[in-house]
Amino acid sequence: MPSPSAEEMKHSQLDLNLLRVFDVLMEERSVSRAAARLDLTQSSTSNALDRLRRALGDRVLEREGNGMVPTRSAVELWPHVQSALRQIDMGLEALVRFDPSRLRQTLSIGIDEYSLTLIGGGLMAALKEKAPHAKLSFLSAMPLNDAEQLFAGALDLIVGPVWQSFPGLERAVLLHETFVGLADADHPLLQSAKDNSGVSVEDYVRFPHLLVSQRGFVPGNVDAGLHKIGCRREVAATIPSYASAPAFLSGSELILNLGHRLAGKVAAPAGLKTFALPLDVPGFDIAMLWHPRNTTSKSHHWLREVIREVCSRL
Repeated sequence: MPSPSAEEMKHSQLDLNLLRVFDVLMEERSVSRAAARLDLTQSSTSNALDRLRRALGDRVLEREGNGMVPTRSAVELWPHVQSALRQIDMGLEALVRFDPSRLRQTLSIGIDEYSLTLIGGGLMAALKEKAPHAKLSFLSAMPLNDAEQLFAGALDLIVGPVWQSFPGLERAVLLHETFVGLADADHPLLQSAKDNSGVSVEDYVRFPHLLVSQRGFVPGNVDAGLHKIGCRREVAATIPSYASAPAFLSGSELILNLGHRLAGKVAAPAGLKTFALPLDVPGFDIAMLWHPRNTTSKSHHWLREVIREVCSRL
Protein backbone atom coordinates (compact mmCIF):
# COMPACT_ATOMS: atom_id res chain seq x y z
CA MET A 1 0.00 0.00 0.00
CA PRO A 2 1.54 3.39 -1.00
CA SER A 3 2.42 5.79 1.80
CA PRO A 4 0.33 8.99 2.04
CA SER A 5 1.89 12.07 0.53
CA ALA A 6 2.93 15.03 2.64
CA GLU A 7 -0.11 16.91 1.30
CA GLU A 8 -2.47 14.09 2.30
CA MET A 9 -0.87 13.91 5.74
CA LYS A 10 -1.36 17.66 6.18
CA HIS A 11 -5.06 17.43 5.27
CA SER A 12 -5.66 14.40 7.50
CA GLN A 13 -4.32 16.37 10.48
CA LEU A 14 -6.52 19.42 9.77
CA ASP A 15 -8.23 20.76 12.90
CA LEU A 16 -11.97 20.28 12.32
CA ASN A 17 -12.67 23.50 14.21
CA LEU A 18 -11.04 25.34 11.31
CA LEU A 19 -13.75 24.03 8.99
CA ARG A 20 -16.41 25.80 11.06
CA VAL A 21 -14.37 28.99 10.87
CA PHE A 22 -14.02 28.51 7.11
CA ASP A 23 -17.79 28.02 6.71
CA VAL A 24 -18.66 31.21 8.62
CA LEU A 25 -15.95 33.21 6.85
CA MET A 26 -17.37 32.12 3.49
CA GLU A 27 -20.82 33.30 4.56
CA GLU A 28 -19.76 36.61 6.12
CA ARG A 29 -16.77 37.49 3.86
CA SER A 30 -15.49 39.46 6.85
CA VAL A 31 -13.15 38.49 9.69
CA SER A 32 -14.83 40.83 12.19
CA ARG A 33 -18.38 39.63 11.44
CA ALA A 34 -17.24 35.98 11.45
CA ALA A 35 -15.53 36.54 14.81
CA ALA A 36 -18.75 37.95 16.26
CA ARG A 37 -20.79 34.95 15.06
CA LEU A 38 -18.22 32.46 16.36
CA ASP A 39 -17.87 34.29 19.68
CA LEU A 40 -14.14 34.64 19.07
CA THR A 41 -11.83 37.63 19.10
CA GLN A 42 -10.95 39.13 15.75
CA SER A 43 -7.31 38.19 16.42
CA SER A 44 -8.23 34.51 17.02
CA THR A 45 -10.31 34.44 13.83
CA SER A 46 -7.44 35.96 11.82
CA ASN A 47 -5.08 33.34 13.26
CA ALA A 48 -7.54 30.61 12.29
CA LEU A 49 -7.64 31.96 8.74
CA ASP A 50 -3.83 31.93 8.59
CA ARG A 51 -3.82 28.29 9.78
CA LEU A 52 -6.39 27.42 7.12
CA ARG A 53 -4.26 28.99 4.42
CA ARG A 54 -1.21 26.99 5.51
CA ALA A 55 -3.18 23.75 5.80
CA LEU A 56 -4.90 24.11 2.42
CA GLY A 57 -2.01 25.73 0.56
CA ASP A 58 -4.40 28.42 -0.68
CA ARG A 59 -5.18 32.02 0.20
CA VAL A 60 -8.84 31.03 0.81
CA LEU A 61 -10.09 34.65 1.13
CA GLU A 62 -8.40 37.77 -0.23
CA ARG A 63 -9.11 41.32 0.93
CA GLU A 64 -10.73 43.47 -1.74
CA GLY A 65 -12.00 46.93 -0.82
CA ASN A 66 -14.03 46.76 2.39
CA GLY A 67 -14.69 43.04 2.11
CA MET A 68 -13.09 39.69 1.28
CA VAL A 69 -13.40 37.60 -1.86
CA PRO A 70 -12.97 33.80 -1.84
CA THR A 71 -10.51 32.09 -4.14
CA ARG A 72 -11.76 29.62 -6.76
CA SER A 73 -10.45 26.73 -4.62
CA ALA A 74 -12.38 28.01 -1.60
CA VAL A 75 -15.60 28.28 -3.63
CA GLU A 76 -15.17 24.70 -4.86
CA LEU A 77 -14.38 23.40 -1.35
CA TRP A 78 -17.21 25.19 0.47
CA PRO A 79 -20.18 22.90 -0.44
CA HIS A 80 -18.18 19.84 0.64
CA VAL A 81 -17.37 21.46 3.97
CA GLN A 82 -21.02 22.44 4.47
CA SER A 83 -22.16 18.89 3.76
CA ALA A 84 -19.58 17.42 6.15
CA LEU A 85 -20.56 19.83 8.93
CA ARG A 86 -24.25 19.01 8.44
CA GLN A 87 -23.49 15.30 8.81
CA ILE A 88 -21.48 15.92 11.97
CA ASP A 89 -24.24 18.10 13.43
CA MET A 90 -26.89 15.50 12.61
CA GLY A 91 -24.81 12.80 14.28
CA LEU A 92 -24.28 14.92 17.40
CA GLU A 93 -27.96 15.82 17.54
CA ALA A 94 -28.86 12.12 17.33
CA LEU A 95 -26.82 11.55 20.50
CA VAL A 96 -29.01 14.03 22.33
CA ARG A 97 -32.40 13.57 20.64
CA PHE A 98 -32.92 9.99 19.59
CA ASP A 99 -35.99 9.40 17.43
CA PRO A 100 -36.58 5.65 16.85
CA SER A 101 -38.94 6.39 13.96
CA ARG A 102 -35.89 7.65 12.02
CA LEU A 103 -33.69 4.67 12.88
CA ARG A 104 -32.61 2.88 9.70
CA GLN A 105 -29.83 0.60 10.89
CA THR A 106 -29.81 -3.19 11.21
CA LEU A 107 -29.76 -4.30 14.85
CA SER A 108 -27.79 -7.52 15.34
CA ILE A 109 -28.90 -9.69 18.25
CA GLY A 110 -27.25 -12.96 19.15
CA ILE A 111 -29.89 -15.22 20.67
CA ASP A 112 -30.58 -18.87 21.44
CA GLU A 113 -33.63 -20.69 20.09
CA TYR A 114 -35.43 -20.76 23.44
CA SER A 115 -35.23 -16.98 23.97
CA LEU A 116 -36.01 -16.26 20.33
CA THR A 117 -39.22 -18.29 20.51
CA LEU A 118 -40.24 -16.35 23.62
CA ILE A 119 -39.45 -12.77 22.59
CA GLY A 120 -38.71 -12.72 18.86
CA GLY A 121 -42.26 -12.13 17.66
CA GLY A 122 -42.97 -9.49 20.31
CA LEU A 123 -39.74 -7.66 19.57
CA MET A 124 -40.48 -7.66 15.86
CA ALA A 125 -43.96 -6.22 16.49
CA ALA A 126 -42.54 -3.53 18.78
CA LEU A 127 -40.00 -2.44 16.16
CA LYS A 128 -42.65 -2.34 13.45
CA GLU A 129 -44.60 0.10 15.61
CA LYS A 130 -41.79 2.21 17.07
CA ALA A 131 -38.98 1.97 14.48
CA PRO A 132 -40.55 0.95 11.16
CA HIS A 133 -37.37 1.54 9.14
CA ALA A 134 -35.06 -0.51 11.38
CA LYS A 135 -34.22 -4.12 10.63
CA LEU A 136 -33.52 -6.99 13.00
CA SER A 137 -30.87 -9.62 12.42
CA PHE A 138 -31.23 -12.54 14.84
CA LEU A 139 -28.10 -14.68 14.85
CA SER A 140 -27.68 -17.99 16.64
CA ALA A 141 -25.57 -17.36 19.73
CA MET A 142 -25.24 -18.33 23.38
CA PRO A 143 -23.74 -16.09 26.09
CA LEU A 144 -21.30 -18.79 27.20
CA ASN A 145 -19.96 -19.48 23.70
CA ASP A 146 -20.29 -16.20 21.84
CA ALA A 147 -19.61 -13.35 24.28
CA GLU A 148 -16.41 -12.58 22.35
CA GLN A 149 -18.55 -11.28 19.48
CA LEU A 150 -19.65 -8.40 21.70
CA PHE A 151 -16.04 -7.39 22.27
CA ALA A 152 -15.42 -7.57 18.52
CA GLY A 153 -18.49 -5.43 17.74
CA ALA A 154 -20.06 -8.18 15.61
CA LEU A 155 -23.22 -8.17 17.75
CA ASP A 156 -25.14 -5.37 19.46
CA LEU A 157 -26.55 -7.67 22.14
CA ILE A 158 -26.67 -11.29 23.21
CA VAL A 159 -29.86 -12.61 24.80
CA GLY A 160 -30.00 -16.04 26.39
CA PRO A 161 -29.74 -18.19 29.52
CA VAL A 162 -26.96 -17.01 31.82
CA TRP A 163 -25.43 -18.97 34.70
CA GLN A 164 -22.25 -16.97 35.25
CA SER A 165 -20.74 -13.49 35.15
CA PHE A 166 -18.88 -12.18 32.10
CA PRO A 167 -16.03 -9.82 33.04
CA GLY A 168 -15.89 -6.75 30.82
CA LEU A 169 -19.55 -6.95 29.77
CA GLU A 170 -22.73 -5.36 31.07
CA ARG A 171 -25.59 -7.66 32.05
CA ALA A 172 -29.31 -7.24 32.78
CA VAL A 173 -31.65 -10.09 33.78
CA LEU A 174 -34.83 -10.10 31.69
CA LEU A 175 -36.71 -13.14 32.98
CA HIS A 176 -36.42 -15.91 35.53
CA GLU A 177 -37.72 -19.21 34.18
CA THR A 178 -38.87 -22.14 36.33
CA PHE A 179 -39.27 -25.67 35.01
CA VAL A 180 -42.52 -27.55 34.42
CA GLY A 181 -43.25 -30.87 32.77
CA LEU A 182 -44.89 -31.09 29.34
CA ALA A 183 -46.65 -34.12 27.89
CA ASP A 184 -49.51 -35.18 25.64
CA ALA A 185 -52.86 -34.15 27.15
CA ASP A 186 -53.90 -37.86 27.27
CA HIS A 187 -50.61 -39.06 28.74
CA PRO A 188 -51.12 -41.84 31.37
CA LEU A 189 -49.01 -39.83 33.80
CA LEU A 190 -51.56 -37.03 33.74
CA GLN A 191 -54.49 -39.41 33.95
CA SER A 192 -53.07 -40.95 37.13
CA ALA A 193 -52.67 -37.50 38.68
CA LYS A 194 -56.29 -36.42 38.17
CA ASP A 195 -57.05 -36.76 41.88
CA ASN A 196 -55.13 -33.47 42.40
CA SER A 197 -52.40 -35.27 44.33
CA GLY A 198 -49.96 -34.30 41.61
CA VAL A 199 -47.43 -36.37 39.71
CA SER A 200 -45.33 -38.69 41.86
CA VAL A 201 -41.58 -39.05 41.44
CA GLU A 202 -42.06 -42.78 40.83
CA ASP A 203 -44.42 -42.15 37.89
CA TYR A 204 -42.27 -39.28 36.64
CA VAL A 205 -39.19 -41.50 36.22
CA ARG A 206 -41.23 -44.51 35.03
CA PHE A 207 -41.96 -42.87 31.66
CA PRO A 208 -39.38 -42.05 28.96
CA HIS A 209 -38.08 -38.48 28.66
CA LEU A 210 -37.32 -36.20 25.74
CA LEU A 211 -34.31 -33.89 25.98
CA VAL A 212 -33.58 -30.82 23.85
CA SER A 213 -29.81 -30.39 23.51
CA GLN A 214 -27.49 -29.57 20.66
CA ARG A 215 -24.70 -31.48 22.43
CA GLY A 216 -26.51 -34.78 22.89
CA PHE A 217 -27.31 -36.03 26.37
CA VAL A 218 -25.84 -33.74 29.00
CA PRO A 219 -26.97 -34.16 32.64
CA GLY A 220 -28.73 -30.99 33.79
CA ASN A 221 -30.67 -29.54 36.72
CA VAL A 222 -33.37 -32.22 36.55
CA ASP A 223 -30.83 -35.05 36.65
CA ALA A 224 -29.03 -33.39 39.56
CA GLY A 225 -32.31 -33.09 41.46
CA LEU A 226 -33.19 -36.73 40.83
CA HIS A 227 -29.73 -37.85 41.87
CA LYS A 228 -30.18 -36.14 45.25
CA ILE A 229 -33.22 -38.31 45.99
CA GLY A 230 -31.65 -41.51 44.61
CA CYS A 231 -33.55 -41.59 41.31
CA ARG A 232 -32.67 -41.35 37.64
CA ARG A 233 -34.69 -40.89 34.48
CA GLU A 234 -34.46 -42.57 31.10
CA VAL A 235 -33.82 -40.10 28.25
CA ALA A 236 -35.25 -41.96 25.28
CA ALA A 237 -34.52 -39.29 22.66
CA THR A 238 -32.36 -36.20 22.35
CA ILE A 239 -33.27 -33.57 19.75
CA PRO A 240 -31.44 -30.37 18.79
CA SER A 241 -34.42 -28.02 18.55
CA TYR A 242 -37.46 -26.99 20.59
CA ALA A 243 -39.45 -26.47 17.40
CA SER A 244 -39.81 -30.21 16.79
CA ALA A 245 -40.52 -31.13 20.44
CA PRO A 246 -44.36 -30.92 20.19
CA ALA A 247 -44.35 -33.46 17.34
CA PHE A 248 -42.37 -35.92 19.50
CA LEU A 249 -44.67 -35.45 22.50
CA SER A 250 -48.00 -35.55 20.70
CA GLY A 251 -49.59 -39.02 20.98
CA SER A 252 -46.55 -40.47 22.78
CA GLU A 253 -45.56 -41.28 26.38
CA LEU A 254 -42.55 -38.98 26.25
CA ILE A 255 -42.10 -36.26 28.89
CA LEU A 256 -40.23 -32.97 28.38
CA ASN A 257 -39.00 -30.60 31.06
CA LEU A 258 -39.32 -27.03 29.85
CA GLY A 259 -39.34 -23.46 31.13
CA HIS A 260 -42.90 -22.56 32.11
CA ARG A 261 -43.27 -19.60 29.72
CA LEU A 262 -42.31 -21.55 26.62
CA ALA A 263 -44.28 -24.59 27.78
CA GLY A 264 -47.38 -22.43 28.16
CA LYS A 265 -46.84 -20.99 24.70
CA VAL A 266 -46.68 -24.32 22.87
CA ALA A 267 -48.94 -26.56 24.97
CA ALA A 268 -52.51 -25.82 23.85
CA PRO A 269 -51.92 -25.49 20.08
CA ALA A 270 -50.18 -28.90 20.05
CA GLY A 271 -52.66 -30.72 22.30
CA LEU A 272 -50.18 -30.88 25.17
CA LYS A 273 -50.50 -30.16 28.87
CA THR A 274 -48.13 -28.86 31.52
CA PHE A 275 -47.71 -30.27 35.02
CA ALA A 276 -45.76 -29.39 38.16
CA LEU A 277 -42.54 -31.35 38.60
CA PRO A 278 -42.49 -33.69 41.61
CA LEU A 279 -39.05 -32.46 42.72
CA ASP A 280 -37.25 -29.20 43.31
CA VAL A 281 -35.38 -28.09 40.19
CA PRO A 282 -33.53 -24.73 40.10
CA GLY A 283 -34.71 -22.39 37.38
CA PHE A 284 -32.56 -20.17 35.18
CA ASP A 285 -32.21 -16.52 34.19
CA ILE A 286 -32.56 -15.17 30.68
CA ALA A 287 -30.40 -12.07 30.44
CA MET A 288 -29.00 -9.68 27.88
CA LEU A 289 -25.31 -8.87 27.61
CA TRP A 290 -23.68 -5.92 25.87
CA HIS A 291 -20.33 -4.17 25.70
CA PRO A 292 -19.90 -1.11 27.98
CA ARG A 293 -19.01 1.07 24.99
CA ASN A 294 -22.69 0.90 23.99
CA THR A 295 -24.14 1.71 27.41
CA THR A 296 -24.64 5.44 26.76
CA SER A 297 -25.67 5.06 23.11
CA LYS A 298 -29.22 6.42 22.71
CA SER A 299 -30.21 3.83 20.11
CA HIS A 300 -28.70 0.96 22.11
CA HIS A 301 -30.38 2.10 25.32
CA TRP A 302 -33.69 2.34 23.46
CA LEU A 303 -33.28 -1.21 22.10
CA ARG A 304 -32.57 -2.55 25.59
CA GLU A 305 -35.65 -0.82 26.96
CA VAL A 306 -37.83 -2.25 24.18
CA ILE A 307 -36.56 -5.76 24.95
CA ARG A 308 -37.30 -5.20 28.65
CA GLU A 309 -40.80 -4.02 27.78
CA VAL A 310 -41.46 -7.08 25.61
CA CYS A 311 -40.23 -9.41 28.38
CA SER A 312 -42.34 -7.67 31.03
CA ARG A 313 -45.46 -8.76 29.16
CA LEU A 314 -44.54 -12.47 29.17
